[in-house]
Amino acid sequence: MKILRNVILKNCTSIKIGGAAAYFCIPKDTADLKSALEFAREKKIPFTIIGMGTNLLAFDRGFNGLVIKVAGGMSQIKIERNRITVGAGLYLPKLLNLVMRKSLGGLEFLAGIPGTVGGAVVMNAGAWGSEIAKYVIRVRAMDYAGKEKIINHKKMGFGYRKSIFQNANLILSEVELKLGKRRKKEIKQLIASYLEKRKSSQPLGIPNAGSVFKNPKGKYAGQLIEAAGAKGMRIGDAQVSTKHANFIVNLGEASARDVIKLMTRVQKVVKEKHKIQLEPELKVMVKFQR
Repeated sequence: MKILRNVILKNCTSIKIGGAAAYFCIPKDTADLKSALEFAREKKIPFTIIGMGTNLLAFDRGFNGLVIKVAGGMSQIKIERNRITVGAGLYLPKLLNLVMRKSLGGLEFLAGIPGTVGGAVVMNAGAWGSEIAKYVIRVRAMDYAGKEKIINHKKMGFGYRKSIFQNANLILSEVELKLGKRRKKEIKQLIASYLEKRKSSQPLGIPNAGSVFKNPKGKYAGQLIEAAGAKGMRIGDAQVSTKHANFIVNLGEASARDVIKLMTRVQKVVKEKHKIQLEPELKVMVKFQR
């Protein structure tokens, strides 16, 4: 595994923001992942874990440590009847295509979400009333000391856009899912339907980081933001999307500071209008240390 130097994070995030990472690697398996953690420990530098960077905000100043990108590396696949075990770095579109070919259904709601399987589990990704938690049986994870663990569904602490993996000092390496049988034609139709919904309602052609705020119970963040008059609000080149108010788009040269300021302003106007404090879904890059 190569450890690269001075990789620009702007090119690793969907919102196209971020300075240089001092060190950068893409582990292809758990041995590489363990080596990456050892590298950080020996260098006495912080590290962070990223997937496809689709719900992530990297800092303008970059990251003075090691960025470990799981996406595109750890993507092994194993299928036994209606159970499928895949690497945490497998792209969701590839997973959907794979299970469709095997006539395994249930995950169609993930269509159009450009993340990894591991990221989807960490965030308990969901849409259209469904969540990935329903299909997860167990995962394999590595702690920051390089020790591997197997964690069953009941211990994952799933909730709305959350799981224990957001704060448990664990890195997912493998996910086991249990799906149901479904005709290929039906799966294909459902995927096409969900993709069309996203295309018609979300700013897919402009750099963005997906949903910025979680939906408060019984309400939709986008509707609250629009009703508060914040749709189209702009700071620098960061703008609340005019197509979907729960998206912030990068019109060209937006900085992380612009995005954070805009998020804070949106929270303020929504709080004033609706007496509701919006909770961010967008994740800011975090430092970890062994």
